[in-house]
Amino acid sequence: MTIRRILPDDLPALRELAERTFRDAWQHLNEPEQFEVYCREHFSVEQLAAENAVPGAEFYFALLEEQPVAYLKLNLNCRPGPAAEVQTADLWLENALQIERIYVLQNVQGRRIGERLMGFSEARARATGAFWVWLSVWQKAPRTVRFYQKNGFEIFGLETFWVGNDPQPDWLMRKRV
Repeated sequence: MTIRRILPDDLPALRELAERTFRDAWQHLNEPEQFEVYCREHFSVEQLAAENAVPGAEFYFALLEEQPVAYLKLNLNCRPGPAAEVQTADLWLENALQIERIYVLQNVQGRRIGERLMGFSEARARATGAFWVWLSVWQKAPRTVRFYQKNGFEIFGLETFWVGNDPQPDWLMRKRV
């Protein structure tokens, strides 16, 4: 497996992979109308290009045999929004990197691709001077929460993720790197 930064020419492939993996992971757990609203608003080449243009945002592909099978979005020097409920403020005394998205195609899950992307994220955090890596994860996704806990993350707060106008409670999780 190789990991490489996503370039502007890769955005159509990213759009396809991002929507496919999001649908595979969450569509069956959401109200169809609100889910479709979310997908229309978030999975266009234009939206992904705008996200990629934000200073500190970095998208990466994980490739098997030169084919994208997973992707990662990192945000350097990033904190949870003001509406987040954080149990402890010590995270923000130091630089932090957010893993905003990490998605792997279903047919290659179980091959440790997610773990390798986590390791890559931690190395990227250290390279940028960050001391913490943090993320948010839906509380209705116990398998995903366990994956992050197995990889050394702990819950430190909560925030709301919106799918259309459907509020969904997310755990905030962090790991010192």
